[in-house]
Amino acid sequence: MLGIGFGVAAIIVVLSVMSGFENELRHKLVSTDLHVLITPTASFPGFELGLIPTAQLESMPGIAALKTNKEVEFYSPILGTELIIRSGNKVNGVLIKGVTPERLERLKTKVVEEALPQMLVDRDGPNGSHYPGIWIGKELAYEMGLIPGDFVTMISPMIMDGPFSNIPRIKRFVVQAIYENGIPDQESHEAYTPVVNMESFLHRKGMVSQIELTLRHSDNSDSFMEPFRAQLPALKVRDWNELNGHLFASMKLERMAMFLILLFTVAIASLNIVSTLTLMVQEKVKEIAILKTLGAQKKDISGIYLWNGVWVGGVGVAWGTVVAFVVCLTLKKFQVITLPDVYYDRTLPVTLDPVYFLGVSLSSFLIVFLASYFPAKRAAALTPLEGIRSF
Repeated sequence: MLGIGFGVAAIIVVLSVMSGFENELRHKLVSTDLHVLITPTASFPGFELGLIPTAQLESMPGIAALKTNKEVEFYSPILGTELIIRSGNKVNGVLIKGVTPERLERLKTKVVEEALPQMLVDRDGPNGSHYPGIWIGKELAYEMGLIPGDFVTMISPMIMDGPFSNIPRIKRFVVQAIYENGIPDQESHEAYTPVVNMESFLHRKGMVSQIELTLRHSDNSDSFMEPFRAQLPALKVRDWNELNGHLFASMKLERMAMFLILLFTVAIASLNIVSTLTLMVQEKVKEIAILKTLGAQKKDISGIYLWNGVWVGGVGVAWGTVVAFVVCLTLKKFQVITLPDVYYDRTLPVTLDPVYFLGVSLSSFLIVFLASYFPAKRAAALTPLEGIRSF
C-alpha cells in the first residue's frame, strides 16, 4: 500500500507542477501585446531585406479589415531588425523594434526605470536636440550593467558603401527606459525605439518589417485569423501558440516522459502484490483443493485472490491520491518553495487538474488489477489432486 501510494502521489504532484509552469508561461505570453505576428515573404512586391513598403501593405483589403475589426484591440506596424548592442566591453545581440508613439505609450505601463528629460538632451548639439532613445528589457540591462541615461552603440549587420570599403552602420543611442514584462527571454533580446529613429538608422523611410496584433480574446487567436489568411497573400500569419509551438511541444513531451517514468514506480510496487499473492497460493494449496472438492468454481477461487490484491492496491491508490491533493493544495496556498530569479515566477506554480488525478488513479488501478489477475488465475487453475498430494 505504501509503495503504490507514494508512487501515485509522486506522479500527480509532478504532473501538477509541470502543468502549472506551462499555464504560468501561457499567462505571461498572453499578457504581452504580441498575440498575432504578420511578417512578409520574399514574394511580396517591393520586398527587400525583410522590409516591405508601408503603402502597399496598407492598401491590402485584409489589413484594412483587421484595423477595423472589433476583436483587434491594438494594431502595431513595426520597423525592426537584429542589431548588435555594445556598451564598453560588453556586447549582445538584440531585436530592436521601431514602433509608433501609441505603442510606446502602452509600453510605459511596464516601465520600471526611466531617464530624466535632461538626460536625453544633447547639450553640444544645435538648438538643444535630443539623443535617439531606446527602451530595453530588465534582463538586458542587468546583463550589460545599464541604467537609464547610459549610452549604447548600435551596430547593424547590414552594410553600406563607404569611401574605400563596405562598413557597418553605427549609431549611438541613450537608454531612455527599462521595461519588465515578466518574460526574461524577451527582456534580454527585445528593445524598442520610436520608428523615426529606425528609419533614420536604416535609411528606410516608409517601410515596415512586421505587424503585431493584440486581440481582446487571445484564446481563439488561431480561429480568428483563419479567415484572414486567404486575404493576406505573400504574408505569413502566426499566432502566439504557433510562435511558441516548439516550447509547448517540448513541455508536453517532458510531461509525458515524466508520467511514464514515474508510472514504473507504481508497477514496481505492484510486483509486491504479485509476490504476496503467489506465496499465498502456494501456502493455501490444501484449502483450495478442499474448496474445489466441495464444489467451488474456478471463478470463486480466482475472485478471492483478485479481491485481495485489488483491495490492497486500491487502498494504496486512494490514499496516494489524497496525499497528492493535500500536497498540491499546500504548494498552491502557501509559499513553501521559493524559486530562483531565472524562473517566470518566484513561487512554485501548481495546477489542480482533475484529469491528472483521475487519469493517474485509473492507470495505477489498472496496473494493480493486472498484478492481481495472474496470481488469481494461477490459483483457479489448481486441481484437487494437486492439493491432495500436499497432505
